Amino acid sequence: MAEKASRKGETPQGNADVVSDGNLIYIDYVARTKDDGRIFDLTLEEVAKKEGLFKENDRYEPMLVAIGWKWLLPALEEQLVGMKVGESKTVEIPPEKGAGIRDPKKLKLIPRAKILKSGVRPAKGEQVKVGNEQGTITADLGRQLRVDFNPPLAGKTLVFDVTVKEMVRDPNQKIMAVIKRRIPGIPNDKYTVSASKETITIEMPKETRYLEGVQYAEIGVAADVLKLNPDAKQVKFIVTYERPKENTTGQTPS
Repeated sequence: MAEKASRKGETPQGNADVVSDGNLIYIDYVARTKDDGRIFDLTLEEVAKKEGLFKENDRYEPMLVAIGWKWLLPALEEQLVGMKVGESKTVEIPPEKGAGIRDPKKLKLIPRAKILKSGVRPAKGEQVKVGNEQGTITADLGRQLRVDFNPPLAGKTLVFDVTVKEMVRDPNQKIMAVIKRRIPGIPNDKYTVSASKETITIEMPKETRYLEGVQYAEIGVAADVLKLNPDAKQVKFIVTYERPKENTTGQTPS
């Protein structure tokens, strides 16, 4: 089955619940490969547990999508346009609009000794890196192993069961949403957002200073916030450190 026809266009006047270009929305989805029904991605914890895919350290929650910002597979994103909040649909995406067509030239024979030197167990299904290429061992041929360097989903039709859960409308909530996307794991109430005509100020909790790569995340947040607020000229991040309370007991702090 080919990809379903997209429903592009602006939100109809008087119907603010219809998804259109530029909207920030939250979606839930379960993504499968059509040929074998294997789930390769999902946002729903109950489905993960039911299917034996639950991982303790993974986050199961609706995904933020900014329509038109290319955060999502384009062929899936265009199918969200025209949907209503609360609506569900099944979308099929053919290989050429998904992970691409399989390239037979990317099936290569690699000496077993080379795989062993990389520290990988030479067994079917194992992931291996050879040079700058990441591949999957597909066959053990004795002194050689056949490795597929195609993307794992190449050549497969993808099926998404997707639901539009929420549309973010409040300007401050939009800012909080993009912060959470870039810097997950810290509650929203730890941040304070304020705006003047040209400056948006985000007061960051001290906990963010201990997160790896937070400086790069802030660059992404700033870009997102400026895109959401075309009249703003700058984004300021503020972290406040208070003077520790003096020890009045005469005891040495532990």
